[in-house]
Amino acid sequence: MTGCARLGRILRSYPMPLTFLGLFAAMWTVQALILPPGARHALIAWASTNLANLAVNPVGTMVASAFVAEGSQGVLLVVAAVGLFPVTRRFGNLRAVALITASHVLGTLISQGIALARLEAGLLSDSIRTVPDVGPSYVLCAALVAAFLYGHGRARRLAALACWCALVPVLLDGLLALEVAAVGHLVAMLTGAVAGRLLSLLERRRAPAPLGAVPAGPPAAGATEI
Repeated sequence: MTGCARLGRILRSYPMPLTFLGLFAAMWTVQALILPPGARHALIAWASTNLANLAVNPVGTMVASAFVAEGSQGVLLVVAAVGLFPVTRRFGNLRAVALITASHVLGTLISQGIALARLEAGLLSDSIRTVPDVGPSYVLCAALVAAFLYGHGRARRLAALACWCALVPVLLDGLLALEVAAVGHLVAMLTGAVAGRLLSLLERRRAPAPLGAVPAGPPAAGATEI
């Protein structure tokens, strides 16, 4: 297979991860090379999935926040590739989109919902409404977990597991204090595991019967069932 043919096959097989990585890399370039510091801070504030933004623009904020990060974009880009390509290879593009979208949305809503409940109970100050909360980490959490639990190929699964083990101390830091990011990461991991399991079961139910298989019929007259 020539280089052009191989590239074309990759583009046709993996539009979801390539699009995600391309948009994230483009936003990284804009943040790093084009926007002055003040504009970068304004972009992060606008894209943050905090209580203030979710109250007025939930859909736009959900989408934008996955492609804007405060730092470590290079690491996030690599980890995204390690998680997203195996998940797409395993489930296909549309189901992979459903898995990471559900994880990102549930991670955001549950973590921010807990923050709102604690705010209403007087356990947090009103500043929690505008705390920056951006980045693709909920997507990456779900993709890594689904990749090492359900992915094809030992090398791909071990790579996803290694990335998850390296990042989990940071991702879950503050969980006992119910910090927003840590709670969201845990929810995204659980969602990735559960959604991956459901997709696996759905695949098995839709799998065609092997060629030559004969459906089991009723026992013949006089036959004894064992």
